[in-house]
This record gives sequence, C-alpha cells and structure tokens, in this order.
Amino acid sequence: MKFVTIFLVMSLVILMAEPGECFFRSLWKGTKALFHGVRQGIKAFKDQRAKDKLAENQQDMQNQQTQDAPPQAYQR
Repeated sequence: MKFVTIFLVMSLVILMAEPGECFFRSLWKGTKALFHGVRQGIKAFKDQRAKDKLAENQQDMQNQQTQDAPPQAYQR
C-alpha cells in the first residue's frame, strides 16, 4: 500500500512539472517533500502514542490509589 501511494504521488509530481522547469529538479523537490512529510508523520505518531501511554499509566495509578485507600469508618 505504501508503494502504491509513493508511486501515485511521484507520478503527480512528474505530471505537474511545468515545461520550463528541469525534470530532475522537480523530481528531487517532490521526493524531498515526500520524505519530509513521512518523517513528520512518523514523529507525530510516536509522540501521540507516548501521550496515550502516559495518560493510560496515570489513569492506572489513580485507580490503584483509590483501591489501596483504607475503608472509611462507618458513621451513624
């Protein structure tokens, strides 16, 4: 699936090149932008996963604290 996406994006870069521009320069810029976007996406995914794990761990700690709390004395 990734190969198909890269192929389609690169095809668009090639087809969108203006006649006055150098083909290889356009291809290089498109490839560079593609890899930059992929790198940003991977970084954002890792950051979001770390935030999710942190929130999950905090929730687990809160649950443990409420379970470990001593029972309150009965009042009449």
